Amino acid sequence: MPYLTILLEALVGAVFLVAAFGTALRWPRAVMLLRPLPVSGLARMLLAALTVLPGIGMIVSTLVPFLAFFVAVLTIVVTGALAMVSKLGGGRSSWVLSTIVVLASTGVAVLQPLGLKVLSLPKADALDYRPVPARVIKTYGEGVGFEGIAAGADGTLYLAASMGLDFTSSAYFARAHGQIIARRPDGAEQVLLATPVGSTAGVIAVAHEGTLYMTSNGRQPGIWRVTPSGAAAKIATLPSGAWPNGLDFGPDGMLYSTDSSLAQVWRIDPATGKAEVALRDQRLAARPFIALAPGANGLHFAGHDMIVTVSDSTEVLKYPLGKDGRFGAPTLVARGIPGDDFAIGKDGSLFVTTHPYNTLVRVTPDGRRTIIADARQHIVGATDAVFGRGPDDRDTLYVATDGGAFTAGPKARGQLVALRPYH
Repeated sequence: MPYLTILLEALVGAVFLVAAFGTALRWPRAVMLLRPLPVSGLARMLLAALTVLPGIGMIVSTLVPFLAFFVAVLTIVVTGALAMVSKLGGGRSSWVLSTIVVLASTGVAVLQPLGLKVLSLPKADALDYRPVPARVIKTYGEGVGFEGIAAGADGTLYLAASMGLDFTSSAYFARAHGQIIARRPDGAEQVLLATPVGSTAGVIAVAHEGTLYMTSNGRQPGIWRVTPSGAAAKIATLPSGAWPNGLDFGPDGMLYSTDSSLAQVWRIDPATGKAEVALRDQRLAARPFIALAPGANGLHFAGHDMIVTVSDSTEVLKYPLGKDGRFGAPTLVARGIPGDDFAIGKDGSLFVTTHPYNTLVRVTPDGRRTIIADARQHIVGATDAVFGRGPDDRDTLYVATDGGAFTAGPKARGQLVALRPYH
């Protein structure tokens, strides 16, 4: 699809640039979008200027995908305007070429609606800023972005890193690959798992005996497992179109994972890898076509309650899990927070990352919401958070970031940041 989009952009851009120069220099054969040519030199210059804008815009859009949707709309409008000017002048433009240009521009708008999606991002509520102490533990290399973080009982932090992501494409994972990085309390790091190209590293859950489980989106979305001995395997492959994202163990010992595309939650048997749909709910869905933010995203259990962030609707929902394995109706925990993943504090507060919004929001059990960290504390592209489980860091909130990959692109550098929200 990206290659088709670039081809259409180049085609339309070339047509308009030729038409612009043809209008300015009075080359009738080059101006099939406008007939007859105006006699006045000033009129020709004005029409040439109008025509050159879509041409240059389409060429620039091949390098700046954000512009593509808006330039495509401009191109359609200008094509119609040229046809109207031709008609008023007693002639007519080439309807075949005009139709091709309109269809190609429509194709660009449909295939690359990134600009529309960015403008349609959900609005976060304006909240009070009450900063807590923060420090950067490590800044990683260019192109390394983190999606998940989990903590082991021995103080080890497990980071899910992806490289090669391209957020300008709907298939952002096509050239990406992922890793699970184990960071020991002394700072030593080791790669425990490397996914194949086309598979990302998602969110990690740690079993009581130390086995790691991780979601992975890509050509074959699914769940990976890494045992304490280091044996790694993909235990579940989900259908094409699924997007496993958040991950946690339920009170029944099963794994539960949000599906950011299909408005549902998967239940996965950690022993066999068998996956089934545990919950479907339209409140977990993102808006069709215009949504850049995911639907259901982060997921954690507090007792028998499953808490889920829904990024595109800015809601945080709570679903009770019954003894029969079915979920009850959701209750609203918070709204106005376009949350990614989150951690649960010792007092029951939620600490919600907001990814491109560059904030960390605390939601207390009584519903009060405050921003406790933002870019001033290096919370840039924060995707996940976890409290330490070692003897000395249980009150330390570790936040993983992608370094602002949405804006910085491949030069973004993910960070590991530590905060002390209870001090």
